[in-house]
Amino acid sequence: MKKTGLIIIIAISIILNGCTERIEIELDSTYTRLVVEGHITNETKAHWVRLTKSVDYYHNTPAPTISDAIVTISVEDTTIILTESDHIDSAGYYKTTPDYTGVIGGTYSLEIELPEEIDGEKNFSASSELNPVAPIDSIRIEYFEEWYGYWEVQLFAWDPVETEDYYTFNVYRYDTLLTYPINEITISDDSYFNGNFINGASIYYFVTDDEYGEYLYPGDSITVQMSGITQEYYNFLYEFQDETSEFRNPLFNGPPANISTNISNGAIGFFAAYSVSYASTVYQE
Repeated sequence: MKKTGLIIIIAISIILNGCTERIEIELDSTYTRLVVEGHITNETKAHWVRLTKSVDYYHNTPAPTISDAIVTISVEDTTIILTESDHIDSAGYYKTTPDYTGVIGGTYSLEIELPEEIDGEKNFSASSELNPVAPIDSIRIEYFEEWYGYWEVQLFAWDPVETEDYYTFNVYRYDTLLTYPINEITISDDSYFNGNFINGASIYYFVTDDEYGEYLYPGDSITVQMSGITQEYYNFLYEFQDETSEFRNPLFNGPPANISTNISNGAIGFFAAYSVSYASTVYQE
């Protein structure tokens, strides 16, 4: 028995040592696609659509922006042409006028005509309905001493009755957006509180850990933006965050998959319409 056990141990050692061989994996380039990011909300402001080209995963330069496209947004019988930004820091952005306001219940259609084809296509389209959102009743900040110590931003609001609702939550400290990029946005459906009062739901954390720390100080002004989004946009955000999570385990997760989009003709990204409501508080110890 001892001899058999020794043989097994030696065999396992050989196998484990064999697994340390370096394997070079060559990642081929893929074809270029149009990338679209854009939003229409019920706020009065300059809304925007950004156009870029896709790049390889390990490409170390910014994605190329697209100029001289014709970008329009339509709702019912009204169509507007977006103006391309001429600012060097806003390349690839096409904007509405500053007084543009999305209307709740409207279905917004995006049309894009490129100056040159991408993967054999010049024309792309998308549409999204601007859903309503309930007003936020209030927000609260609670400090907890567990682990390293953390602050929890809690939300209080009514969820509408008899509808399936989907939300995003963005958090600002003063005028600085903390939930950026989009894989930092908190998303939720209403499956656990449909038609009920949302009584202190946790939507963001400030952590005192030195590695991941983001401290909150007395007197800091915190604002929460709650948005009523479509199920389609919720699915896009969920899939995007799942695919880009740093905690994704390749042993227990499925293989990476294409993230859903509402842009036609093989483009990627999303054009979203949604309504927003805000609430603010000042943190006090």
